[in-house]
Amino acid sequence: MGRANMQTFNLSPTPFLGRAQEIAEIGTLLSNPSCRLLTLVGPGGIGKTRLAMEAASHHYTLFPDGIFCVQLAELCRTNDILPAIAAAMGFCLQQALLTPQEQLLTYLREKQAQRVLLLLDNIEHLLDGADLLAEILAATRELKILVTSREALNLQEEWIRPITGLAYPEREEESQSPEDYSAVQLFLDRARRVRGDFKLSEDKMGVVEICRLVEGMPLAIELAVGWLKTLRPSDIAREINGNLDLLETRSRNLPERHRSMCFVFDHSWQLMQAKDREVFQKISIFRGGFTREAAEAVAGTSLTILARLIDQSLIRREASGRYVIHELLRQYGAQRLAAAGQIEAVQQAYIDYYLGLLQRLERDIKAHRQIAALDTIAANFENMRHAWYLAVQQGQATALSGAVESLHWFADMRGHYHEIVGLLQDALDQLSSSPLQEERFARARIEARLIRLILLGSLHIEENFRTRIDACLALARDQQDQAEFGFCLIASGILAVWEAEEKRQSLPGRAASLFEESREVFAQLGDPFYQAEALSWLAWEVPLIEETQQPSGQAHLQESLNLRRAIEDRNGIAWGTLNLTCVALAQLNYSAYERYAREALTAMHEIRSAKGEVQALFSLIQATFLKGEMKEAFTLTRRMHRVATNSNYPDGIRLSSDFLEFLHSLLDSSYTTGQEPLLSSQATKLSEFFSGQYNLGKRWGEAIINCELGEYAAVRKGYPSLFRDKYDDPGSATICLALEAIILTHEEKLEAASKLLGLAFAQPLQVSGWLRHWSKLTCLRIDLRHKSGEEAYKLAWKLGASLDLETTLRSLLGEGDRNADKNANSALYEPLSERELEVLNLIARGHSNREIAQRLVLSVGTVKVHTRNIYSKLGVNSRTQALAQASSFKLL
Repeated sequence: MGRANMQTFNLSPTPFLGRAQEIAEIGTLLSNPSCRLLTLVGPGGIGKTRLAMEAASHHYTLFPDGIFCVQLAELCRTNDILPAIAAAMGFCLQQALLTPQEQLLTYLREKQAQRVLLLLDNIEHLLDGADLLAEILAATRELKILVTSREALNLQEEWIRPITGLAYPEREEESQSPEDYSAVQLFLDRARRVRGDFKLSEDKMGVVEICRLVEGMPLAIELAVGWLKTLRPSDIAREINGNLDLLETRSRNLPERHRSMCFVFDHSWQLMQAKDREVFQKISIFRGGFTREAAEAVAGTSLTILARLIDQSLIRREASGRYVIHELLRQYGAQRLAAAGQIEAVQQAYIDYYLGLLQRLERDIKAHRQIAALDTIAANFENMRHAWYLAVQQGQATALSGAVESLHWFADMRGHYHEIVGLLQDALDQLSSSPLQEERFARARIEARLIRLILLGSLHIEENFRTRIDACLALARDQQDQAEFGFCLIASGILAVWEAEEKRQSLPGRAASLFEESREVFAQLGDPFYQAEALSWLAWEVPLIEETQQPSGQAHLQESLNLRRAIEDRNGIAWGTLNLTCVALAQLNYSAYERYAREALTAMHEIRSAKGEVQALFSLIQATFLKGEMKEAFTLTRRMHRVATNSNYPDGIRLSSDFLEFLHSLLDSSYTTGQEPLLSSQATKLSEFFSGQYNLGKRWGEAIINCELGEYAAVRKGYPSLFRDKYDDPGSATICLALEAIILTHEEKLEAASKLLGLAFAQPLQVSGWLRHWSKLTCLRIDLRHKSGEEAYKLAWKLGASLDLETTLRSLLGEGDRNADKNANSALYEPLSERELEVLNLIARGHSNREIAQRLVLSVGTVKVHTRNIYSKLGVNSRTQALAQASSFKLL
């Protein structure tokens, strides 16, 4: 067959879609002089035949002497291969003394110099005749062979190119449109042949789900499309998930072997050895891939059998070393497993392996092999999830209890709160309240860890958590299990923290006493992992800086960090380092703050904690912004946005987007009086960026915006809110002094303005560098020089730089008369109402919302509204912060 005839085997009633990369790679291989036998290997229905023919069509110039296609699917005997090749090449075998093989090889030797491609399609059932191909290659010099097969030929001359499905969207958050993927394009093309009016917008997610379920397998997509007259794509996807028989067609002109996926797979099944069949149906229990060790434990396989299954395109080995089975093949294997009556035994082996693996990994998670252990869980999570569900269905409480510790720490350390909480809740819902002590204790272990994850993940909080965790504590005490008792104390302490801040139901100091008791328990047990955990929580219940002889929060944090370093708890080290940024801020040590933030960021990245990386970036962005490293601040903020987006962390996405906009606005003064709506938006957006441990953003944003709008009275009224509780904070001082300088210049008090600017710029570069990039101040300094004269401006600047910072700030804040309590409330940007002051004083006395409501004859709901208003006006997020801020404003 020459070039003119080549097109005859490539004719098809439907267009060829996608596969550009595969076609290019096949062309590269065929042009390689060393590659003379190339086998495209893949399961039935994956599109090997169409791809081979399309590739031959694209690269026909490589074979000017002809491309010859040999269809082998209908042949039954290996002896039929040679005549089929001869017929395709136009060579007539003669009745002569030479055998047919000798005749063909002689013919080919005579055409040594001819560049020819021999395309052999569907050879998997004739592999015993593959030696003929080696002899053909030996007899020729320029001839090349392209083969399609479900199984590798295992010839020395063979090069293998595995073929998988068409490209499809693997995640919902894919940035590309679904129409950009060839699997979706194929679906749409075939769908419009079935229903001319079909549009992707009718059921986009249903179409995408079909493509995902069949992993882009072209034949399966075409068979699924056949149901469009009866079902919506979403319905087809649901049916495919539980009924492989759905994928069949009534089309008359499709080859019988392509009319149903079951028929396609039956063909592969018949070609398998008995032992291979047994293993294949057992590995259908795996989800999301599996390891060699898992296959040996669950399916009783050997490396030899795995190799044969790979050769037969029934499984594939990924670069990571894991084995993967196509979802449709897995469903087929599961049907075979059910028919063989082996489901229960295989499920038990599966549960034992994966829940046992979780239990074995617990020691590594808490010590020297933490990252490797977490990576192992991540790689096997789909199997562990499935094993957990099976164990839940079968009521295997003891197995679940043994696995829950590792699973719960994986959730905490890698941020999978929602997924693991769902698994634990399912277990509690399904496990009966057994009277057996062992099962009751197993259930309590799961419940205690569920409560801890819900609290740490800020998920839905139930009113009966206190009763539930107290019951877990009591049972652990009765069982005399000190380790479980210590864990429940920590969980109870975390709940007490939440109650103190949100419900005010616990007694003052209760959380600290629980954490301290837990620390003592684990110290006696010699468990440094949980001793460090208790210490890190205890640190937040005492002042970070303490001048008395009592240990401060900083001391507890440092002790916790030392313990974690000793056991190489890298997750704990990362979070402990990030916690030290809070200590640095409390000490107004901005250099240490930046250093700890950088160390925490590196550590969070290494342990692959997306949430931790976002929070460390959050801190480092503040540090680089304050010292004026704007280029780095931009880079870090973009990185924060990327990490938050990839990990679906909404707070991080919002904060990074908002700060990018703020940086742009600050540098180019894009917020002007004529753009008030944008400025109002900025104030709202900035309200949370510096929230919590370093609450500057909202107040800074509001102050700058008010200044731009000429609302100078509001700016001055808001000065106190720019500070936490220290008026010697050089970071907050820079914005306050700069704003007042702007106002004084407007009032024509040029010398005073220059002095304040001198004092602002005299602060350490670590916190004042950002002033040099504020375009408003750049213009102001030029204006002051022009109006005051260079000598007067420089003198005032120098005098200002020598002023005492705290004294100057107290003067600006009206703090000269320390007894002027009546003016304290009016110093707020938005003063508290009389009723709000009453509520605040009752909060300070330790009353709960219900008690306050009874005293003031209000509803609890109204008290909550007043409390929220108080928090907003004081710029805080909790009762503890409100009381501290109120004290600094002399409101109590």
